[in-house]
Amino acid sequence: MADLLATGLAWLHGQRGLHMVSPAAYRRAGAVSTTAIDATQTQVRYQRVPPDGAPVDVRACDFLVAAASVSEDPQPGDRFEIDDRVFEVTPLGDEPCWRWTDHSHLARRIHTREVTA
Repeated sequence: MADLLATGLAWLHGQRGLHMVSPAAYRRAGAVSTTAIDATQTQVRYQRVPPDGAPVDVRACDFLVAAASVSEDPQPGDRFEIDDRVFEVTPLGDEPCWRWTDHSHLARRIHTREVTA
């Protein structure tokens, strides 16, 4: 019997790639050239509690990209350039700077923050 969840995830991943992506440029930290990449941009909100105890609401931007689009694991300092805006890869709270979107490893969720060029 086929794995229905894996089949559904593969279908959903394909649909995202067809209908929910924008062209972006991906630049490894310290690199001069960029790689063209299709990415789905999402907004993330979370609350951080600094040592003084006053909660701070934080907004970040995540990019969903096909695993095959980024050959090496994303690292802090890598950048996305999209629509004249620049986003730098960074850890999100206690999470590393990226994670798989699901157990099938078809796509990565990469955490970023917008920076000035």
